[in-house]
Amino acid sequence: MVHYDYIFAGGGCAAYSMLFYLSKSKLKSKRILIIDPMGDDFPNKTWCYWAKSPLEIQPKSETKFWNKLNLSKNGSKLILPLGELNYYHIEAGNFFKELKAYFSSIPSITFLERKITNISPASQNFEIETDSGESFTCDYLLDSRLEEGDFQNQKILKQQFVGWKIKTEQPFFDDSAVTLMDILPQDQKNFSFGYILPYDSKHALVEYTAYSEKAIPKENLKASLDSYLEKHLQNVDYSVYFEETGAIPMSTQYKTVQTHERWIPIGTRAGWSRPSTGYTFQFIQEHCQKLVNELESEVALSKKSIPSRHFFYDNILLNIAKKWPEQLENVFFDLFTVNSTENVLRFLQAKTSFWEEINLLRKVRFAPYLKSLWYYEKH
Repeated sequence: MVHYDYIFAGGGCAAYSMLFYLSKSKLKSKRILIIDPMGDDFPNKTWCYWAKSPLEIQPKSETKFWNKLNLSKNGSKLILPLGELNYYHIEAGNFFKELKAYFSSIPSITFLERKITNISPASQNFEIETDSGESFTCDYLLDSRLEEGDFQNQKILKQQFVGWKIKTEQPFFDDSAVTLMDILPQDQKNFSFGYILPYDSKHALVEYTAYSEKAIPKENLKASLDSYLEKHLQNVDYSVYFEETGAIPMSTQYKTVQTHERWIPIGTRAGWSRPSTGYTFQFIQEHCQKLVNELESEVALSKKSIPSRHFFYDNILLNIAKKWPEQLENVFFDLFTVNSTENVLRFLQAKTSFWEEINLLRKVRFAPYLKSLWYYEKH
């Protein structure tokens, strides 16, 4: 039975990010196995994050970024300069392919296209079994697998979306700013908005997003996106050359999946997503670097992901989104109108101090927050 220092259960963004930082650390010679049933079938996804400069892990082929955001509703439009921050874009396919090529030159890293069928913790290590009958042992198991049943509350909101990369026949897009939210007329059930990443005047990723507990059929999402484009493009002809779909869980409640101090959840399984926004990529990078530093120093591994008070803020917003979705448009507009965009983004990235958060939130209209606090629930 082959033994490894680290085995990764799942090969997504968190696993590849951990591998990247491990390869740059004192642990780079450790024997590592990544077991993932998808192999090189990389997902078609778009990730974004904001920072002063591109992260070290940013794919070299990704050069597009923006310094302004737009927020729109009912014809009203806010243009939001980002100050010292930029809004960066990553194609998941480029991310995985470039890192996989880099890992291929490191002999201590092995990839295996299998599904894990059983994990048996022992006092000193783990035994891992796969669907092909192979068995391996390891000192540390890093687990990014996630099922909907891993959430304590099964009736959770999900940020469900479909996006198309489109090419217009004539120049149409203003590629100087991202449309973060083009809030659509609400139906009292689901909060929905359009999202536009303009690559140049003729090319953009356009997404339709809705918050809903119930799964929205893909065809319904596509019909809503088609309707949004029909109204937004004003009879400008376009063609679709890429599609992505997804459902991001919006919950602060994860089941306790860590049964051993060296069975380490990572990624969304570990709560590394911001529940109220769905942004995950930068949180993954920060937590991976912290975890690698802890493994290098052989100190107790931190169980904390995002500061607990931010989960309280998330639950306030999720409570509004679930019970009174028609109020979300004013909540978001209000937050960005009375505060600098840079401070709001730092808040959403859990980079603010408690007193900065008090100063940021004291400027907004209290009614929706007080109502949510009065009927407070964890989601």
